Amino acid sequence: MVQKKIGAADIWYFLVATVFLYLCQLLVLFVPFRWYIPLFTDKSNRTYRKITVERILIVRKALLRGLHYLPWNGKCLVQALTGKLLLKILHLPGTIYLGVAREGGRLKAHAWLKSGNQFICGKDGNKKHTVVQEIF
Repeated sequence: MVQKKIGAADIWYFLVATVFLYLCQLLVLFVPFRWYIPLFTDKSNRTYRKITVERILIVRKALLRGLHYLPWNGKCLVQALTGKLLLKILHLPGTIYLGVAREGGRLKAHAWLKSGNQFICGKDGNKKHTVVQEIF
């Protein structure tokens, strides 16, 4: 098994992702959705870098590493919000999708994040859910 070295940038993004995961969890628990969601919308005049697989992998890896060290299970909304903040740091566009689906007579909610046509998080449940809101 070949072990790849973890560089300083990987460690930095992991630390930032972990802090953002904690902050986003606090937002979701204690602040009404309508109050914090403007923090995650992008300005229309913002210029972005080109979306590449390498840049998307940076965000995905940082999220997965950060989730591994959380003392709780990071839900999809917290992951999507954190991923959106990481994309902002990298000057990449991202869209958070909020969806609902009916399972056994109950509504289930799900959030996922995409940058271009690349999924950052939440890919597993997106096909079952109907999009009710997009946050650019």
